[in-house]
Amino acid sequence: MSMRRRDVLIGLFGAGFSLISGGAFAADTPLIKCTRVGQTVIYRNQKFTCVKKAGKLVWGKGVPLPVKSPTPSATPTPSATPSTSPTASATPTPTSSAAPTPTSSATPTPMPSAQGIKVASSSDVTLGGSKVVTATTATGARIPIALARDSKGIHAFSAECPHAGYIVKPQGSDEFICPAHNSLFSSKDGAVLRGPASYGLGVYPVTETGGEIFVTI
Repeated sequence: MSMRRRDVLIGLFGAGFSLISGGAFAADTPLIKCTRVGQTVIYRNQKFTCVKKAGKLVWGKGVPLPVKSPTPSATPTPSATPSTSPTASATPTPTSSAAPTPTSSATPTPMPSAQGIKVASSSDVTLGGSKVVTATTATGARIPIALARDSKGIHAFSAECPHAGYIVKPQGSDEFICPAHNSLFSSKDGAVLRGPASYGLGVYPVTETGGEIFVTI
């Protein structure tokens, strides 16, 4: 084989390998830009949360979503044997459309007000106390929120641990702890106090009006 022909074949093989390998490995984090703390997105069957790291907004570590098992279809019920009574067709049976039976409506999704989304009553979080609640957005997304109150007022944080996405819980009067890996966070500003988490909880704007607590997500 001539030197020129061998060089051409090697070049074609390298280009083909680069094309295949470039399409075979997708990015490990979402391709869309992270714009605000607490923003979540589903990518490659993982949930990513936007956090602030070194002064920049970045995607935290993806949390695998549970795989739902398919629900088996119900066994069809055999239809009843039609009646042969001549009187059955004589008197027409009124259809259900004449008097529809009211169905129970689903629980309405809380709509955000000018202050944000209501997440709790003021009495739910006393001075020196903390609580983890769930905020439901207008699109139906459920966001875990960590609330804490001190002498400066009420504070709201993302309750998802930035290390692996587990939900933190209150510990004492000044801390939140991750039950999975024991990362510790301040309830005053969300700062990380102990790893393995490398940065703190995301901070949400919070207001308190008329005995109710509102969070802007």
